[in-house]
Amino acid sequence: MSNPNSAKRFELLQNEYIEWCLTDKHQRAVMGLPSSDVEWAKVKGISDRTIRQWKQHEKFLAKYENRQKEIELSLPGATALATSPKAGKTNKSSSPGSVSGDDSNDYNVIKNKLVERAMSGDRASAELYFKTYGKLYVDEEAASRRSDFRDADIEFLYDRVLALVPLAKIEAELEKRKVVAE
Repeated sequence: MSNPNSAKRFELLQNEYIEWCLTDKHQRAVMGLPSSDVEWAKVKGISDRTIRQWKQHEKFLAKYENRQKEIELSLPGATALATSPKAGKTNKSSSPGSVSGDDSNDYNVIKNKLVERAMSGDRASAELYFKTYGKLYVDEEAASRRSDFRDADIEFLYDRVLALVPLAKIEAELEKRKVVAE
């Protein structure tokens, strides 16, 4: 790789690969991106062996970790403390494509922090929580509501709704409709 253009191309490919690695698997699918290292390499016209070699270089790993920290710090409520390495945890566990035993613990810590911030009134955290976990809650809630009225007939439902609306509001609405009709 003595050619400067070739070196620049590989640096750009490494940056693209890092961004791809840091993209959630679901997001990759939605965006139509390759789902594996081998597919990514094929699309970019390089060998998957090249990617394996990148993962062995300290410079590449440092670039990956720096970009990962940048992304983490850009999240609402992120602090430098939250992204510092844990005591006794090696840097190998955070390399691209690897899975560590601490992932589920990290996931729970992040989720709990997200819930805590959402409960304290942070709008961005609440929005992120509901985008991530809200569908499950909404589906469960809809199912429970459907089961409450599934066997009810229209007359029962109509009477139930009218019982919930204050009489003064009903009379005011009837007066407005009466004026419009005249």
